[in-house]
Amino acid sequence: MSLLDRINDCNNGTDVSAYRPFEVNQTRVGWIHRRFSAALEPFEDVFNIHEKTISLSDKLKDYQSRSAGLDVVLRSLDEEGWFPGWRDEAYPVGTGFYDQPILEMERTAVPRFGVSAYGVHINGFVRDGDKLLMWIARRADDKPTYPGMLDNFVAGGQPVGLGLMENVLKESAEEAAVPEEIARKARPVGAISYRREEDNCLKPDVMFVFDMELPRDFVPTNTDGELSDFSLLPAQKVMEITADTADFKFNCAAVNVDFFIRHGILGPDDPDYVEIQRGLHR
Repeated sequence: MSLLDRINDCNNGTDVSAYRPFEVNQTRVGWIHRRFSAALEPFEDVFNIHEKTISLSDKLKDYQSRSAGLDVVLRSLDEEGWFPGWRDEAYPVGTGFYDQPILEMERTAVPRFGVSAYGVHINGFVRDGDKLLMWIARRADDKPTYPGMLDNFVAGGQPVGLGLMENVLKESAEEAAVPEEIARKARPVGAISYRREEDNCLKPDVMFVFDMELPRDFVPTNTDGELSDFSLLPAQKVMEITADTADFKFNCAAVNVDFFIRHGILGPDDPDYVEIQRGLHR
């Protein structure tokens, strides 16, 4: 195992031959696996299913009607078990993060439709002289996705109706009980993109990354039940765990690697350095 392996784990979704483009107004917004497309066939009033594409019905002409029509379908399919861990949390769907969304969709359905999801991931770190320590979270064992795996200090999806910094403040309070005056000091340091295939789903996602320097006496406490515990570890140790194990959730490992590069813990003497850099921005 290596750090490059962790990055490659995020980018195994290059072959789309088993998928059909999901289109709205003749614009592709996602990818639907052929196995899942069969589940959409009964909903002829919402979907137009063709050999090469699946599109939303032209009768659904605006944000509200598209979102409402799709929601009826998703709730019906959820009863069949297609979307474990239904969240009742809407994600925007469109051609890009900064473009006007054309509809919204239940969070747990987003990967099935191969729609780009966005999120904020926060590296919480402490300075100890010339060394860096990182707060690492562990996901709760009852999480519907990636239970028990290691995670970044704070992370959360980007829902409808919240700005990025608003989401940083919300997730920091819920996941780690970070006081607002500390959370507001989080610095945006970049974005990581990837395309992962998993369980006949494509995840062409983007994570907005923040660094948050924390006081040495601060100890995080989870308040929403999504994390089981936190550990404060030397950044070098975190790099070893990231490289040598699959303990971190796949995209959290990528956020770790980005942190190591930006803080000079991983440098250009590593023979995989260039490939790692490429893999962080697919």
